[in-house]
Amino acid sequence: MLEAVLVVVTALFVTAAPVLWLRFLERSNPRWFADGLREAARVQGIRFSPRRPYSRSAVGVSGDLSVRVESRQRRTIEGENEYWLDLCVSVAGLRIPQRLEFSAERGTGDDVLTGDTVFDDLVEVRGEASIVLALLDRGLRQRMSEFVRLGGRLRGGRLEFCAPATFSQGEIARAVGATLRLARELSSAAGGGICERLARNAVSDPHPSVRLWNLLQLQEQFAGTPEAGEASRADLGDPSPWVRLSAARFLRDEGHGALEGLTRDRGVPEQAAAEAVALLAARCPPERAGPVLLTVLKTRTGEARRQAIQELGRLRHPPALGPLIVLLERADPRTAAAAASALGSLGDAKAEPALVKAVETDERELRLAAARALGSLGNVRSVEPLLALLQRRLDAESRQGIREAIGAIQSRLAGAEAGQLSLATSAPGSGWLSLAAPTAGQGDLSLADPGPE
Repeated sequence: MLEAVLVVVTALFVTAAPVLWLRFLERSNPRWFADGLREAARVQGIRFSPRRPYSRSAVGVSGDLSVRVESRQRRTIEGENEYWLDLCVSVAGLRIPQRLEFSAERGTGDDVLTGDTVFDDLVEVRGEASIVLALLDRGLRQRMSEFVRLGGRLRGGRLEFCAPATFSQGEIARAVGATLRLARELSSAAGGGICERLARNAVSDPHPSVRLWNLLQLQEQFAGTPEAGEASRADLGDPSPWVRLSAARFLRDEGHGALEGLTRDRGVPEQAAAEAVALLAARCPPERAGPVLLTVLKTRTGEARRQAIQELGRLRHPPALGPLIVLLERADPRTAAAAASALGSLGDAKAEPALVKAVETDERELRLAAARALGSLGNVRSVEPLLALLQRRLDAESRQGIREAIGAIQSRLAGAEAGQLSLATSAPGSGWLSLAAPTAGQGDLSLADPGPE
């Protein structure tokens, strides 16, 4: 009987021990919570409402912000009688942006990114992009990161977090102070309006991507403001080529010098240099753009060079003929195909021999581009090689492209109608072109009369 009683008593002790210890800890140190509240009230200027001596919560105000502090009991393992005490602080205010939310990153992919990758990987932010980017300068991003690491979040205009209590001196005052400082920063108008903040971040933030995204948002939302122009002019000298490109794009004529610099700088990424080439060719007169594009042709590779090739063809810049023929003959197939297209736009018959040679290549993209170019500038000498190509086993698109090139050439010949060119022969192994009868079907071939043998 005694053993049974001991077992029951032991079980009750094991079950109740964590709760008893928690209550003992709280009641054996009753001043921890009260002293912490008094220190927070003194340092932060909080007026707490009266509370019962052993109440584990307190509500107060600091200026236009409401504050709530509580010690909350939490079971550490579901189903176990083990508990911990969390210190929870929340601060709310009407001037905290009500539609702004942030919490620990959950990887949903629908949050607003700031361009600060370390911050974006840690904190998930939701709200209007211009407000988010304007508010979240470097200092605020750092404090938000620290707040989120404590388990904090902002939702519905209320900052709140819960963390395990350590019962250390000044713990409550520090937690309340950090939350209040963050709330005051979020609700402060001292930094100016959205436009002013975007402009400041676009010029001064240490992260290039943050500067870029603030500048883009400023240019989009506040295009007609002095701040947008001033920030863009300042960013023409930014270390980041993407920021310089965005500034030059926005400033139009004022940005020509920056665009030329982007095309010359070998350290600029290909995509940025290619966009600078396109903008320069579109905005500058041909006599200014042409020499710059020729320099790009000779000094860069990849996307920027191909963009310059395309623009030279569009501008029909005659001095580009020689360099384009060289690229057609020596460059990689993709670049050579771009050169073939540009030569077709130039329309100079001097490119015909190189194009005839290119159309015989095994590279499909280059073959098609050369055929189209011959359709634009080729003459009767190009047709026989094109007809010979039709006898090879080519893909359907190549055969169609060659037929269209032949049709385009014949339509330019004096007195010829589309589809009238034919292959004439007078002796084995020789041949020349003649015109089929006007009644012949489009694309028909006819043989010239060889005469009496």
